[in-house]
Amino acid sequence: MLKGVNKKVVEVVETENDYFEKAILFIKAEKQERDEGTIRQRAMEYLKGIRYTPRRSVALPKLALSALRFATAMALGAVAAGMFLR
Repeated sequence: MLKGVNKKVVEVVETENDYFEKAILFIKAEKQERDEGTIRQRAMEYLKGIRYTPRRSVALPKLALSALRFATAMALGAVAAGMFLR
């Protein structure tokens, strides 16, 4: 959602991060009157404080996933058969 078009923006190109090459920060309206040096300093402090570590995917191997699906289908089939055979 776009609230306004008069937003002041800081674009940081050198993020010193292996994963991100650029960051775009929107300056709060009440802080826009600050001098440019202070805003740049605050932007770099903020970006240096962010630590991004991507999560490792805990994906099951395809064979294990297929076996799990098959076992689930067998269990549901056994429950359904048990209900009908009573």
